Amino acid sequence: MEPGIHGILQVLGIHARWADMLAALAARVDVPLVAVQGALILVFGLIGAWLAPRGRHFANQMIGHTVPKAWAPGLRQAFQSVAAPLFWLLTLWVADAVGESLGFRLGLVGAAVSLLMAWVTIRVLSFAVSNPVWSATISFAAWTVAALSILGLLGPLTHQLDAVGFVLGKLRISALTVVRAVLVLGVLLWLTKLASTFLEKRITKAEALTPSLQALLIRILNLALPALAVLIALDVVGVDLTALTVFSGAVGIGVGLGLQRTIANLVAGITLIVGKSIKPGDVVAYKDTYGWVTHMGARYVAIATRDGSEYLVPNEYFITNGVENWSYSSPNMRVHVPVGVAYGTDLHQAIALCIAAANAVPRVLAFPEPVCLVTGFGDSSVNLEIRAWISDPKNGIASVKSAVMLEVWDRFAEAGITLPFPQRDVHLIPPPSAAGSNGP
Repeated sequence: MEPGIHGILQVLGIHARWADMLAALAARVDVPLVAVQGALILVFGLIGAWLAPRGRHFANQMIGHTVPKAWAPGLRQAFQSVAAPLFWLLTLWVADAVGESLGFRLGLVGAAVSLLMAWVTIRVLSFAVSNPVWSATISFAAWTVAALSILGLLGPLTHQLDAVGFVLGKLRISALTVVRAVLVLGVLLWLTKLASTFLEKRITKAEALTPSLQALLIRILNLALPALAVLIALDVVGVDLTALTVFSGAVGIGVGLGLQRTIANLVAGITLIVGKSIKPGDVVAYKDTYGWVTHMGARYVAIATRDGSEYLVPNEYFITNGVENWSYSSPNMRVHVPVGVAYGTDLHQAIALCIAAANAVPRVLAFPEPVCLVTGFGDSSVNLEIRAWISDPKNGIASVKSAVMLEVWDRFAEAGITLPFPQRDVHLIPPPSAAGSNGP
């Protein structure tokens, strides 16, 4: 019979190696035993389908009473998906065990048990993938590989796929290379999707990032991660990336020179956000003024001042020049109010009045307490300085200074303390005496 089968297979165009293997398999097949095992597999499949609804009902009750509520929906969905093959597997496993105990070797039933066990395991694990398309694709691919391995066909199939190929330069591309690249790329793209989803959630929850910068970072992730997956897949299957590296390096140099400032500002912006040296709402000093941060973009930081103007400062400026952040670790800030009194004034009384004036201003904090110090002796006055703390610098500093100085003015007026003003003594030198001059 074997030559006849071999000839039929060759007439059908099947490769000689596969023809030999299939012919040898047909010669070893015991048709009646195979028919009996096939019938057993079919019958137990029907029994499993009959038991599945009852098993789902029982499992739903058990899950509802034994597992946390957060896990219950996922477990119910997983069990409903594998209930029928699971009961089919259990009944076939019992039949295989009974057959072995009676001395019957049911090879086809054992193979069916192995295939069903692989399918149930892979299907349960695939529920870790939330996307239904990815879940079904991964399940089918993994089960196909497992089935070929269980049936002993994976090795011959791999050999045949590797034999079909062509040479391109120094690279040999075979059908096995293509299949392996597709599988590796699929796994990497799945992992990339998981990583991208995780990072997107973290980015959208970051309060320090503006919506525009969040969208920019998410877009970069969606472009960079799949590109990285493709490069890794090519490297895994043995594709030489040297030429691609040289080409990408040349392109990178050109793009870098053309977008040098833009890239520098982008990197600086990410550095500012990660380091949290400034964030929206902070009060920062810029050149000879100050303001609060209203926007942090990919290229610049927007600073709004008290007079209504808005500065768009490149991100790189803060990296190269540093940041004077008035509210980095605390919103409290100390203001300095200079005061001068005339010589001859009771300094102890003047200092007490200055401290009382500062305490009378609502925006001045009671703790730390305001202080007044003697800072120097000027040409026309004794110089004092009031130092007081406020907690809302974004509401203005000049207004606090003005309020403190008005209080000082009123208290000095009541106490009779005069504020100094520049005074000059003019000495008139008489002209030379007329007696000393020559007469007519």
